Amino acid sequence: MIAFKSFINRVEKYLIRIIVLSLLVIVVVQGIMTHDPLRLYLSWSERMEGQVVEYPVAGDAAESTGDKQQINVLKAQSPQAGMILTIEDFSSLPRTIVLVNGNEKARFQNKEVKLLLQAGDVLEIDSRAYSFPVEYKIENTSSNLSFPERGTVYTANQGIVMLGKIIVK
Repeated sequence: MIAFKSFINRVEKYLIRIIVLSLLVIVVVQGIMTHDPLRLYLSWSERMEGQVVEYPVAGDAAESTGDKQQINVLKAQSPQAGMILTIEDFSSLPRTIVLVNGNEKARFQNKEVKLLLQAGDVLEIDSRAYSFPVEYKIENTSSNLSFPERGTVYTANQGIVMLGKIIVK
């Protein structure tokens, strides 16, 4: 009976150590996963997420061929989509930058900006240059654009506002 009790005590001691070490490992791994480069290697679901759609950036072609592509921005065909962004209370905000996939695509030299985007592009607006809140509205979109939706208003307050990933029908 005494041998059995000492065996149970030993097993209990090892189980407590295993539980404490497991909790410690979980906390450390979750802390490491806050860094993007390491999360890819530690998270199986991150690797299994959808593949990036590799298309050339449409803005580069529009700049090299003039504004012909920008004029027909609302008549885009898949995998492209068109969008018109406007600023609500100002006539222009030239230091505001429209970012597509982290790269500068346009600036608000006027009240509106016309964009030709690809499916899967990430759209952001950088308003860090201004110390007041600015409202941006998706004034119009091509018929094949599913997200972001027409009429949506985004407010940036001295930061970068994420409009989202472009989804084309």
